[in-house]
Amino acid sequence: MTASADLVIVGGRVFDGAVLTESTAVAVSGDRVVRVGSDEHVRALIGASTRVVNAADGLIHPGFVDAHVHAAFAGVERMSLDLTPARSAEETFALIREAAARSDSYWLTGGGWDHEIFPAPTRHQLDAIVPDRPVALSDAGHHTLWVNSKALELAGVTRDTPQPHDGEIHLDETGEPCGYLNETAAELVGRVIPAATDEEIHAGLLNAQEHLWSLGVSGWHEAILGVYNGKADCTGGYLRAIADGTLKSLTSGALWIEPGLQQDEVPALVARFVELRERNAEAGFDTSTAKAMIDGVPHGRTAALLEPYCDHSDGFAGNLHFEEAAIRDFVQQLDAEGFALHLHIMGDRGIRVALDAIESARAVNGAGPRHHIAHLSMVQPDDARRFGPLGITANIQGLWASPDPFLAGLIGDDRMQTGYPFRTMADAGAALAMGSDWPVSPADPWLAIHVTVNRWAPLPPGVEAPAMPDGAQPQTLDAEHQALSLQQALAAYTSGSSELVLGQPGRIRVGERADVAIASDDPFSLPASALVTMRTVLTVVGGEVVFEE
Repeated sequence: MTASADLVIVGGRVFDGAVLTESTAVAVSGDRVVRVGSDEHVRALIGASTRVVNAADGLIHPGFVDAHVHAAFAGVERMSLDLTPARSAEETFALIREAAARSDSYWLTGGGWDHEIFPAPTRHQLDAIVPDRPVALSDAGHHTLWVNSKALELAGVTRDTPQPHDGEIHLDETGEPCGYLNETAAELVGRVIPAATDEEIHAGLLNAQEHLWSLGVSGWHEAILGVYNGKADCTGGYLRAIADGTLKSLTSGALWIEPGLQQDEVPALVARFVELRERNAEAGFDTSTAKAMIDGVPHGRTAALLEPYCDHSDGFAGNLHFEEAAIRDFVQQLDAEGFALHLHIMGDRGIRVALDAIESARAVNGAGPRHHIAHLSMVQPDDARRFGPLGITANIQGLWASPDPFLAGLIGDDRMQTGYPFRTMADAGAALAMGSDWPVSPADPWLAIHVTVNRWAPLPPGVEAPAMPDGAQPQTLDAEHQALSLQQALAAYTSGSSELVLGQPGRIRVGERADVAIASDDPFSLPASALVTMRTVLTVVGGEVVFEE
C-alpha cells in the first residue's frame, strides 16, 4: 500500500476518460495514478513531501491526446515565421517584413497565411517586401505555397513548366507563374528549399511539446514521417529526443506514403515500412501506422468529389492522389502486415474509394488493425454508417465543423451543411478520436471541443462579432443532427485518441499512467456556448507537472 503520494490533486471533478464521476481528487506516485476518490479519501495519502494542488472546482481529466498533428514542423514554423496570428493583409506583410529583417538565412520560409485574406496571392506582393532572397510560405492548410520571383527562379518554374499531376501552377493574365502553387506544384519549389536539419527539427519538436503541454495535451500522433512538400523527415528529431529523454510525452508516428505510388511499387514500400517499423521500435518509437493522402483539400479544388465543384462548368470534381487499384493494394498489403492506415480524405469520392478498399482488405485478411480516416469534411450518409461495421475510427478535426462561406462557394451550401457527420458515425458504432492537424489549425483541444459540441466557430482573438438581433443565434453546421455531446467529445480527445494512437487506455484509474490535466472550470456545469472560455491550468505527464498557469 502506498504510504504517501508524490502529487495529490483535490477540489475538482474527475472525468475519467469516459464519464463524469463523483470523484473530486486524484493521487499520483511515480508515473502512476494510485488513488481516485473524494478529497478526504485522497488526502489520506498526503505526506511531508507530497505536492498538493487545489483544482479550484475545475475538471480533472486525462491529458488530451492529439490523434493528428504535425508537431515537429509546427514547432519549426513557430521558431521561424508563423503567420497564423495575422488577421489582415497588412498584419501578414508586417510579420513577413519583421522575419526578413531578423533572419540571417538566405531562404525565408514559414507559413500559416489565410486564404480568406489572400484568395489569390501573388509573387509581386512578396517581391515588394523581399526582392533579393527567395521566400516560400505555406498556407494555413499546408497544401499550397506562396512564393516570390526569386524562389520561382531558383526552382526553374516558368511559363513553360508543364502542369504537374494533382497540382497547379497558377498563372497570371499574361501566362506567367503568379507565385501561387497547389499540391504537387508546391513541391517544384519545395524540393529546392534547404531542408530543416536534425538540430532544427529537434528544437522545433521540443518547442511544440511545450506549447502542447500548455494546452493540456500529454501525448500525440505525428501524422507524417517522411519527406513531404520540401520538408525533411522528422523521424531523426523524434529518435534523438527519445534517446536523450527530452521527449517526455508518449508519441507515435505514421510512415508517409507519397502520392502517385504505383501498383507495382506497393510490395517494395510495404517491405521498407516493415523494416522502418522494426528499427524505430527498437529505439522506442512506435511507427506501426502508415499515412496516405487519398485526395487534397476542397479549398484548393483538389479534394476528390462525387459531384463537380460549383465554380467549374466543365464538370471538374477533383482527383484522387493514387490510382484506385494502387489504393486497394497498399491498403490490403499494409493491413496484412499489421499496419494501421491513417488516411487524409476531404472529398466524398475519396471516402467511398477508401471504405471500399478497407472493406476488401477485411474480406481478404480478416479482422486487423484499427484504421482511421481523418478530416471527414464530406461523407455521404450511407458511407458515414459504414465506419462502425468496418472497425474504422473517425479521426475528427472538430474545429473545422462550422459554416465556411469560402467552402460553400466551391461545393455549394447544401454539401457544406451535410459535412462532418460525426453523430451519424457515432450512432452507427464508429469509434471516435480527435486531433487538431496543427499547424493547419490551432492545437487547443477546448476550441475543437467547443465547435464539435456547438457546430459554430468562435472568432479569433481581437475580432469582434457583428451585431446580431436580440435572440439570434450563430449559424451552425447542422448542430441538431450532427453535434456530439460534451461527454462524447471529451472521451474522443482523451481515451479515444489514446487507445487509437498510443495503445494506452487514456483513463484516470488506479494503476494507469499519470497523464492528467486540470481545466479552468467544470465544463459540465457551463452552458455549451461557454466551452470556448475553457483553458488548461495544469498538465501532468508521466507523473511530472510540466505546465502550470
